[in-house]
Amino acid sequence: MLTQLKNWKGAVESDSSKYENIEAFISSFKTDSNEIHIKLYPKSFEAKKQPGNASQTQEKLEDETEYKITVKQYMTKKAEPTFDFMAKWNNDNPMPYRTMIGTKVKETRGMVYMNLHADITEEQTSYCMCCGRQLKNPVSRYFGIGPECGGHNYVHPFDTDEELREAVNAYREKLREVKWEGWIIKSAIVEEEVM
Repeated sequence: MLTQLKNWKGAVESDSSKYENIEAFISSFKTDSNEIHIKLYPKSFEAKKQPGNASQTQEKLEDETEYKITVKQYMTKKAEPTFDFMAKWNNDNPMPYRTMIGTKVKETRGMVYMNLHADITEEQTSYCMCCGRQLKNPVSRYFGIGPECGGHNYVHPFDTDEELREAVNAYREKLREVKWEGWIIKSAIVEEEVM
């Protein structure tokens, strides 16, 4: 049985004795009994969870590299009874868009804390930065947001290309004012690009 646990990375408790890892438990293991009662903990006993802080070891990053990230849809939703990540780690403040740009502030093994803002980096984009659906309307591609998420029509509302570009530039200026910071689950990041 103990050989099956040799790859366990967390802490162990047995008969009120606590061990930092499975190796420490095995090396001190002595019993004449045929029965062993152990509890396995995914993290060490020293790790203390604090609200708004990762309970894993945090690594502060000095790097100011900007990343364009796209996350899974659930990162843009408030907490639910079956998935309360946003409530526990981000004060129930979800990301406003699935695709955002910003820097990594700190990270743990499973999460990254980012300081993000909304922006469109290409002249035209193929996917809605809000819901992630493919954009088929040419006007929507300039704005980076589909008609349902952006509340606009499929028809081309501009008389000239110059009017369209002015409207897109004004929209992008407002978009850059949308800021968000918080913890993101690394497995929720579906695309990451260095800017």
